[in-house]
Amino acid sequence: MMNGSMKKMTGNPAWFQETLLPRPRNWPGLIFELTKIHLSLYIALSAVFGHVLAQDQFSMASLKLGAFVLALAAGSAVLNHIQDQKFDLWFARTRNRCLVQKRISPPRAGLISIFLILIGLGGLYVCFPGLGTAGIGLGALVCYNGLYTPLKKRSLGAIFPGTLCGMLPPAMGWASVPQHLSVNDVTGIFMVMCIFGLWQVPHFFMILLKQSQEELEAAPYPSFTRVFPKNQIKGQILIWTSLYGMGILLFLLKGWMHSSGLVWALGFSALGLPLLLATLFGYKRSSHGLSFGFFAINLSMLLFMGLGILDRL
Repeated sequence: MMNGSMKKMTGNPAWFQETLLPRPRNWPGLIFELTKIHLSLYIALSAVFGHVLAQDQFSMASLKLGAFVLALAAGSAVLNHIQDQKFDLWFARTRNRCLVQKRISPPRAGLISIFLILIGLGGLYVCFPGLGTAGIGLGALVCYNGLYTPLKKRSLGAIFPGTLCGMLPPAMGWASVPQHLSVNDVTGIFMVMCIFGLWQVPHFFMILLKQSQEELEAAPYPSFTRVFPKNQIKGQILIWTSLYGMGILLFLLKGWMHSSGLVWALGFSALGLPLLLATLFGYKRSSHGLSFGFFAINLSMLLFMGLGILDRL
């Protein structure tokens, strides 16, 4: 059941054109696309959040950590582009990516990936002594590029390593704080990691819902839409966002944020997200509702991290 139904891949999808239109090479745009800069910044910010939580204040070390995690996440994203070239052909969301469209060669992308990964891991190891931070970073890299990326083409079980690698960046931030400077109570970082894990599931399902049923049926890869109807997937999103909101409320009740104004703002956003999504799922123009719902889920996590860091400035 976890493997889903799969079809044997024979060539390119019907809509893929062999004759690709030449485009001018825009290196800044190309690097931004390859590194998935929006996602990499999220990952870096989550590591900074873990660091600030452990140290109970924001410092220059938080920025240094964020810079090296950003480099590591960007290198991992470039490697993911290389691994997913054939996979990306099948979906409208990804078929215009630069490697699919041959705007950069895989060897060049590989060199960029290696350079960024070495900068990230090397910087974490040198600037934050001990194997904790760099070791967790290496574990996240293996989890994402070694487990999740190849496994998603074969099994629905890929959601497990995918969720795990999303939980590790805050732990990197926590581990980077020396023991004598660290908050001793580790329940805070454990709760944060669980919140990140709970957030990963509806985020993943929202991406799935934004793809057309025709694409998902035609692609020779497993998909949850072959196991559950889309209405059931929407129900799963509401369940997981409710659990995610409850996790944030427990974090607030634990007293890990100090400003009462920020606590109320974050609490209302956590409670309001499932209600907002339920309203959007009933919206007649479903494509617009899904797009706004995806934005709301991402904004909710940005608020969680941003307000948590702002609380300690």
